[in-house]
Amino acid sequence: MPEHAEANGTEIVGPHGTVRGVRNRVRAGLANFESLSGLRATSEKHKIIVYTTSFRGVRSTFEDCKYVLLVLHNLRMEVDERDTYTNPSYITEMEKKVGCTQCKLPQVFIGGRHIGSNTEVEELNESGELRVLLADFPLKDTKAQPCEICGGYRFILCRKCGGSKNSTRNTFTSEFRALKCTKCNHNGLEPCPKCTTANTE
Repeated sequence: MPEHAEANGTEIVGPHGTVRGVRNRVRAGLANFESLSGLRATSEKHKIIVYTTSFRGVRSTFEDCKYVLLVLHNLRMEVDERDTYTNPSYITEMEKKVGCTQCKLPQVFIGGRHIGSNTEVEELNESGELRVLLADFPLKDTKAQPCEICGGYRFILCRKCGGSKNSTRNTFTSEFRALKCTKCNHNGLEPCPKCTTANTE
């Protein structure tokens, strides 16, 4: 009977609520993945997220990021820019969402939907489809003043270590050893408290 049920594609649930059978476990895993993706898409439904880099070592990548931000700025869109150079944790976040490693920058998400890089944005902009995708997003208030704490950069110098990456000296032993600050990233920066709160609302 169980074999017949699996052959028909029905779920075989064990006494502890687990799904039995390889095919059913895969189906359950996909359903769980889609559920998590749906939750993420909901939280980003009203956001335009662009993963960029401010590192100018690879000029073409920097210019591609600058181009995408300029296009969205000209359309008066509020952009949640996530600079992977300033905050490397954005790289892992982006790779999980895109589903690749060493992804090309920039990567654009509109309303939780992955659009692509500068190439896709350029094509959509030239065809007029980009305006259609952004039709439900409010226009940015051009008279709005930048954040008085970070100046619109969304990161500030670490208030704990002052950007030195070293916290208080080690007092547990007689040997001097500087301890690495855990509050900031590798650049000695921490997220702006005001902008971080605004982005989670």
